[in-house]
Amino acid sequence: MLPFPLEILVVKYVVNPFSYNEYSQILHCIKKHHEIIDYSQVNKDTKQFAVIRHDVEFSVERAYDFAKLEKTLEINTSYMFQIRNNAYNLFSNENIKMVREINAMGHKIGLHVHLGGLSSFAEISKYILHDSKIMESFLQIPINRFSFHRPPKEALKMNVKLEGLINTYEDRFFEFREEEDGFENLQIKYISDSRHAWNYGYPDEKTIKANSKIHFLFHPYSWTEHGFDNRLNFQSLKDEKVRVFTNTVKTECNHFSGHFQ
Repeated sequence: MLPFPLEILVVKYVVNPFSYNEYSQILHCIKKHHEIIDYSQVNKDTKQFAVIRHDVEFSVERAYDFAKLEKTLEINTSYMFQIRNNAYNLFSNENIKMVREINAMGHKIGLHVHLGGLSSFAEISKYILHDSKIMESFLQIPINRFSFHRPPKEALKMNVKLEGLINTYEDRFFEFREEEDGFENLQIKYISDSRHAWNYGYPDEKTIKANSKIHFLFHPYSWTEHGFDNRLNFQSLKDEKVRVFTNTVKTECNHFSGHFQ
């Protein structure tokens, strides 16, 4: 007889949802069945691809950590940042430094466009061209792509194409549907973790293997080393923002530093 219960010999490896371990496993599965390529490498004759982008909603810091994780996994993806965002200032010295480092790792940098009610093609085109030039001027790195933030159907239907810029929702990478169902029959599979959920299907091996063309969207704010549910993730994000603000105040206003613990 064993001097201890047999079950303690069995080590159960549990991967928390939205943890770096889970993301690493997803990427391993993608690489097993597809070549992860850049949007610029896709054309009308491309028979199989996996493209990956990250829309950065709340935290440049989490995007930076995510980019470092991807570097260890030897993949390059696209990071899309907003310049009209109340959660972070993309053009602060610290954020500019992090975004430049993300680019130096081999990742592409793009504009995440919050349309703000714009509806005509002319308005949207002018808006995107204007903001991408500002972004490029401040960051001093190439900006040659954009993604829409929560795009209305009207914007997707336009299939916006602008000279010198890649629209990650254009028909090379995304298949627009007027209906709310039938996504399982698309020629280009779209998988997204929007709002901390997998509303278009989970990227398991069966799904990844079954689709020859896949467009992945992962939001860095959802992913952490440990992995949290939606409530705890937002709490941890809030705590991180408080720390960033506290450090900023300490740096800029050291005569108040004694009031922060």
